[in-house]
Amino acid sequence: MTITQRKRFTKNGFTLIEMMIAIAVLGLILGIVGPRVFGYWQRAKVAAAKTELDGINNAISNFQLDTLQYPRNLRDLLKRPADESISSKWQGPYLKKKEVPRDPWGNRYVYKLTSGKEDAYELYSYGPKGRGAPKSEWIRVTPKI
Repeated sequence: MTITQRKRFTKNGFTLIEMMIAIAVLGLILGIVGPRVFGYWQRAKVAAAKTELDGINNAISNFQLDTLQYPRNLRDLLKRPADESISSKWQGPYLKKKEVPRDPWGNRYVYKLTSGKEDAYELYSYGPKGRGAPKSEWIRVTPKI
């Protein structure tokens, strides 16, 4: 068989071994880079939640300055409350969005009035694990006075 005859029978493309090596290399790269990218993504979501909580905290502070009361819920920051003692002094909306924002994981932010405690209210997100997360993993802001 001559060289020209051999060229006719050879096929272009990758062998099975070459494909397996390429897949192994890609798997190794993803195994090293993937967790770092995922970790960065989670840290970015936590930072976004903190920033949004700060904005809500500022809105609550502005509401309190105008009405001399804290909102009963976060919707009071967007729509004039029915309570006449608050309604007449309300200068909102205090948030730029048309509805109360959700945290980066799609959950509602938690706002609770606290009577008899040091802070007048609590404002936080449960974080990436949602409602079942331990308190140590909640993302909190300190209320403004």
